[in-house]
Amino acid sequence: MLEKIRFLLCGLAMGAADVVPGVSGGTVAYITGIYDQLLSAIKSFDAAFFRNFFCGRWKNAFGRVPWGFLLPLAAGIFTSIFSLAKLTLWLLKTHPVELWSFFFGLIAASILIMLKGQRMHAGHWILLAAGAAAAWLVTGAGAVSGMPHTWPYIFGAGFIALCAMILPGISGSFILVILGQYQYILSAVTNFRIDVLAVFMAGGIAGLMTFSRVLSACFRRFPAATNAVLIGVMLGCMRTVWPWHTGLTPALPPAFDASLLHAALACLGGLALPLAIQAIATGKGR
Repeated sequence: MLEKIRFLLCGLAMGAADVVPGVSGGTVAYITGIYDQLLSAIKSFDAAFFRNFFCGRWKNAFGRVPWGFLLPLAAGIFTSIFSLAKLTLWLLKTHPVELWSFFFGLIAASILIMLKGQRMHAGHWILLAAGAAAAWLVTGAGAVSGMPHTWPYIFGAGFIALCAMILPGISGSFILVILGQYQYILSAVTNFRIDVLAVFMAGGIAGLMTFSRVLSACFRRFPAATNAVLIGVMLGCMRTVWPWHTGLTPALPPAFDASLLHAALACLGGLALPLAIQAIATGKGR
């Protein structure tokens, strides 16, 4: 039961992160120590699962799925998304600097956690730099305007966005911003547009089942190189959560006043949270 409560809390944190453009639920999964379980659970929905399911062998199909992990995690994610969507929008409007500062610290601490214990040689540093450069360029792209909200496009947006959501660093919400679908999908969440959400989730599930296998194979065959690329991606994506921008370009704070102190405290809180979570998860916090 304690383990299921832990998975529920991880899901709540992942859902809260996925709502915000610039923050990845995959990052939360990584720092809480459930990332490998997440990839394995997604991979359990394979060809054998669907073959058994559509042939009516439901016991064989569902018996292969780790429901003890997936159900509390999914319950936490969806509860968080549906309950925190309005709160997140309110914070983005009323306290944007403090919120982005918190997430900046959160991602910075996550990078430190991922670097800890990694044996990096020259090739890995090159991959890290390449991942950072690619993420920096992608996150500097502006939103595509005038994109349609048709079902095929929503399906495709879900496919791409949920692939990004399981990557540490890449924000699925930010991908939706680039695709011109973020406000539309978030509005569908807050207004319970079941038809839109069903199409979006269908695309997302297809993307998750496809990309999780690619990512799992990369971790299995090239673990150090894959980690180096992901660390670089997280580093490059930090431009999206820097609290101050001039257009799409990160800028210095406009004034050195009390708001800067608030931002610094929020950043320290973001730095402390993943470190505390990891310490507890590994038993070092006892």
